[in-house]
Amino acid sequence: MFPAWFETYGALIACTFWLFFVWVSYAQFAHYRAKRTHCLASQLHAFRILWMKRVMRRDNRVTDSSLLASLERNASFFANITVLVMAGIVTALGSAGQASNLLNALPFSSPASAHDAEIKLMLLFVIFAYAFFSFTWAMRKYGFCAVLVGAFPLVEENVEQSTRDSFAINTARVIDQAGHSYNAGLRGYYFAMSFLAWLVSPVLFALSVLLVVAVLYHREFHSKALKTLVQITEDSSNIRVREDQ
Repeated sequence: MFPAWFETYGALIACTFWLFFVWVSYAQFAHYRAKRTHCLASQLHAFRILWMKRVMRRDNRVTDSSLLASLERNASFFANITVLVMAGIVTALGSAGQASNLLNALPFSSPASAHDAEIKLMLLFVIFAYAFFSFTWAMRKYGFCAVLVGAFPLVEENVEQSTRDSFAINTARVIDQAGHSYNAGLRGYYFAMSFLAWLVSPVLFALSVLLVVAVLYHREFHSKALKTLVQITEDSSNIRVREDQ
């Protein structure tokens, strides 16, 4: 009934489409949802703007430069680890046949050939390559932010407030963009974990992808960290209101 190529690669094509469809769909949903409700991204963006506005009023900005360097090191750490993971995947491609035989011996596992294992490993390599480019792009953006902070007008300079606000807000936007690139790399790691289930069964893989989305959604929109950030924002607003009265 079905073509020979579909019987051979149908499950691989379906699983690959499912993974990237869910991944892209959740990224678009999170971006849309972040503009309409509280989430980690929106709350951190507000704090980044506040951070840069306070940096503008400080004479000594060494501490803030160190904080930016720390953020850049975090992205650098994951970029270096990702390179090692990619090297491990390339090494595993040379023994895909042995790995396939071991997996076929597991209970509940679906029969898979060495060629299937090679394709899955190559797809996994693509995911980590994407994560690598995301982390390195985040590193560059944090470097841009360090340059911008260094170019901030000095406290004693005669500069209009609108210019200072423009420096602060746009620098916060670049930091925000760096954070999004960093999050994109982390999401690659999350979805790569679902590949462990794919090595056992395509059905288990499909369920694991949904589990990853559920974890991401909870952490970004319903986590205790988010509730704490929202509480800080509300408390700060109440303090400002009482000061104005």
